[in-house]
Amino acid sequence: MLLKNQWVNKEIKREIKKYLETNNNENTTIQNLWDATKAVLRGKFIVIQAFLRKEKSQINNLTYHLKELEKEEQTKPKVSRRKDIIKIREEINKIEIKKNRKKINKTKSWFFERVYKIEKPLASLTKRRKERTQINKEMKKERSSRRGAVVNESD
Repeated sequence: MLLKNQWVNKEIKREIKKYLETNNNENTTIQNLWDATKAVLRGKFIVIQAFLRKEKSQINNLTYHLKELEKEEQTKPKVSRRKDIIKIREEINKIEIKKNRKKINKTKSWFFERVYKIEKPLASLTKRRKERTQINKEMKKERSSRRGAVVNESD
């Protein structure tokens, strides 16, 4: 689940690159380098997972607090409570907007990556088709000129 996130993949790749650049030297064996890299990556995964959980729990806490305030507001209405409710809703909306923007950007990048990958085979396919039609046209001209030559010879 964690590796499906594009942001997480970029973070991990950057961490691996940075770690290997700083620690890959003649004195370090490949096995030690690999073991140390795995340990660093485990730590990085833990940090990323904690960050994502924190983000999720923040939304859950805000919604829980919002529900509590709405219940109190129904029993005893207060202006200050209404202001708090509005602030909490704004905060939740900001977080949801950030999430949606991330999803939209992810979808856009996925789409453009796929379109670019499709473009190359599509271009080569159309190139082959053009070549075939050009070859067919040349062959037809050649055949018709042969037939014309044969007809002329028989006259």
